[in-house]
Amino acid sequence: MIKGSCHCKSIQFVIDEASLDVRRCYCETCRKLSGADYSVVALVSRSQFAMVGKRQKLSQYISKPGKTQHTCFAPIFVEVESQPDLCRVRLGLLDNRPSVNVSGHMWVSEMPSWCKIEDELPIYTHDYPGR
Repeated sequence: MIKGSCHCKSIQFVIDEASLDVRRCYCETCRKLSGADYSVVALVSRSQFAMVGKRQKLSQYISKPGKTQHTCFAPIFVEVESQPDLCRVRLGLLDNRPSVNVSGHMWVSEMPSWCKIEDELPIYTHDYPGR
């Protein structure tokens, strides 16, 4: 079981780690919310993801589909309208260190000019196929 939490620990979650699809996301939203060049996200089935903390501590960033924690403003997960049975969990919030492998790069069309991809993983201009 993979465990994670927001910075202030008022929201906690668990993920059943069976076959996580992990990508580096270079979209502007991920970059602006994290302050980093990219965000590492796992595409997780709703049946794999469970909130442990109080859901009333979650708030929605109105212009985007993400859910944030409203005390420390940690971006917990993203709901994608076209994928109602899935969510994207930001792996920077993990408390334990599971062995996961990044399987590709998405939204490279929004990647900053100073970033360089130095591996042979699949590259997707926008979202990845079938998602």
